[in-house]
Amino acid sequence: MLFNPLKINGVTSMKMMRILTPVLAPLALAVSTNALAGPSGYIPAPPPPKTQEFIIRIGASYIHPNSEQVSFVDDSLQYFDAFRATIDPDDEWGWNISGVWKPHDHFGFELMYVDGDDHVGGNSKGFVTVAGFDDVALRNLAKFEADMSMAYVNWYPLDPSCMFQPYVGVGINYTDFGGESFRGVARADLNDLGLTSRMSLGNSWGYTWQIGADINFGHDSAWLVNMAAIYVDSETDLGFTVRNNASTNTDFFLESYSGDYLYNPWVFNLSIGYKFDF
Repeated sequence: MLFNPLKINGVTSMKMMRILTPVLAPLALAVSTNALAGPSGYIPAPPPPKTQEFIIRIGASYIHPNSEQVSFVDDSLQYFDAFRATIDPDDEWGWNISGVWKPHDHFGFELMYVDGDDHVGGNSKGFVTVAGFDDVALRNLAKFEADMSMAYVNWYPLDPSCMFQPYVGVGINYTDFGGESFRGVARADLNDLGLTSRMSLGNSWGYTWQIGADINFGHDSAWLVNMAAIYVDSETDLGFTVRNNASTNTDFFLESYSGDYLYNPWVFNLSIGYKFDF
């Protein structure tokens, strides 16, 4: 009868497994490591960590402001429709600069500044009842400029490897009005009536949204072209004062009027950009 040590209550088998395990474990690790190695026999390096992309742009802006009929109220609240005018500014060109930080492939944060040229034009139809002048029409009423500062959160739907990168963004804006005055024709009309005047516009906070695209010159190029259409919600208080000239012999008077003007421009940007990361 042959003696089989593997059949004695499995004791010998368990001892052999305890002996072979320390030997087989390093062998299995070596085999698996060699299987993962590249053609040269070395393990490939881990992929580099994702970088954060930055984009700087500068270019031209075409600004199309809103046209609106404004009803001016006498600041004494005695006349609630003392003067009515159509504010119809001409479209103007300006320039823009923006910076984008993309911490994620599909999301970015953008700061933008748009500096517009003087808006001129506009017609007015109305009357100044407080001053005692009926049916006075002031033509080409207003002249002003507007500078807009905006902050956006942008969403980029395509893979970052695509050369064409469309995006949509929403954010807030601050509009700073300056250089406001009556147009030359309006001042001439007032002077003919023996009046002088001063105009002012307040600043504005509002929302803004945009749709645009970055078009890269090549997969390995850092340069790009940007196109964007932007809507800016901007409402401001437009006020002016009217008084008689000191050279006249009439009794002195000073009247103030104010009304809400919805500037609400569309802005169209065409820019050159440079992107980098670190």
